Amino acid sequence: MYSQTSKRLITITSKVLDRNLLRNHDVLTLKVKCSFSQNGQRISFHSTRQKHRAKNSNNGNNNNNGNVYSISNVNQRNSCFSTFGSFRKFSSSTEDAFRRFRSFANGEQFTKRFVDSSLQYTVSVAFSPKDRLKNNMSDDDGAFDDGEFVQNFKALNAKNVYESPTGEDNYILAYTEIGIIIGVLDGVGGWSEQGFDSSAISRELANKVTIFYLENPSLPPQEILQKSFEAVKEEGKVKVGSTTICFGIIDGKTGKLSALNLGDSWFGIFRKNENSRYKCTYQSVEQVYYFNAPYQLSIIPDDFLELAKKRGSKYLMNEPDESADYSYELKSGDIIVFTTDGMVDNVFPDDIEIYLNDNANEGVKLSENLGSLNKILVQQTTVLSLNTNFKSAFSQKLSSLTGQDYIGGKPDDITSVMVYVK
Repeated sequence: MYSQTSKRLITITSKVLDRNLLRNHDVLTLKVKCSFSQNGQRISFHSTRQKHRAKNSNNGNNNNNGNVYSISNVNQRNSCFSTFGSFRKFSSSTEDAFRRFRSFANGEQFTKRFVDSSLQYTVSVAFSPKDRLKNNMSDDDGAFDDGEFVQNFKALNAKNVYESPTGEDNYILAYTEIGIIIGVLDGVGGWSEQGFDSSAISRELANKVTIFYLENPSLPPQEILQKSFEAVKEEGKVKVGSTTICFGIIDGKTGKLSALNLGDSWFGIFRKNENSRYKCTYQSVEQVYYFNAPYQLSIIPDDFLELAKKRGSKYLMNEPDESADYSYELKSGDIIVFTTDGMVDNVFPDDIEIYLNDNANEGVKLSENLGSLNKILVQQTTVLSLNTNFKSAFSQKLSSLTGQDYIGGKPDDITSVMVYVK
């Protein structure tokens, strides 16, 4: 247990973090005020890898055996889950398919079975954007100070990130008759803080990756990323921005997953062991220059680059061929999660194991309820990210790096694409 004098509460909103900040620990002692209740219940999380519990805020009694993640129970409490399990049929038209695949609702899912394959795939997307307007407001005297005025001026210039349903994050999911593509992107928030739309590059790159895959699904991930990034730069919609990306393609005939990762988004494959318990058997590794400074695909104007050069500094800029490649043979029963760092900066893969073992057990029809399983995971991770008393993965890494005691969740956009193989 941390003492009161050593406890430090952290909230980092940007991936553009100078190494010198790690030497000035006072910079990281920002307190987040937030609500910890949902549906009349107070949420708690045990980082000692115990089960996730919810206690009634009125009487302290556990409901539903204390398991807030029960899919059937949540469906009964919350009507927003009533659409889960619905399936879409997509036109053979690439344009129509593109529009539909790029407009999925939070928690929506589809199921696809391929000819000459014994496997069936259910895919869902869930997301939770960070409350940026709330984070920029003062709650001490109700008045704006100079810093808040600047923040709100920047908000006007970068308003798209406030309106985006996924914040600076974005997702990739689509299928053709030979395979499925799934993945996530995370726009670097530092650009939004300078008055630019930091959601633009992740959105436009997700668009291009989707359309290139639909038009030529036989291309490998590296080639799709290369072509897509070049197309975004040539199109010119994105004036400035940076993004990480992590996506994979499942071969519909063989069940082989070919994936890549550039930056600190993440994917993991969860498979049942001999005890019928989900374990993360395969996962990506983050690519970073240093703590909280991931590899990123960047579009930066020449005048920005010149000014940085004169100052003796430079921007973080990577190329698609610097991404790491992965390959894995999927089998029936596997659950695959592609997610942005908003999730894995707060919980560890073994926390996700616990969640899946508690909720993706026998009796739960994942082909019908994957959307709710995914959405609740994102929702509860969001609650943890706002909990100043939670020992998050981010705070533990920072403690290890600095030798100081840090504690607290890391508020961020969270996007998750989940796949169930049957």
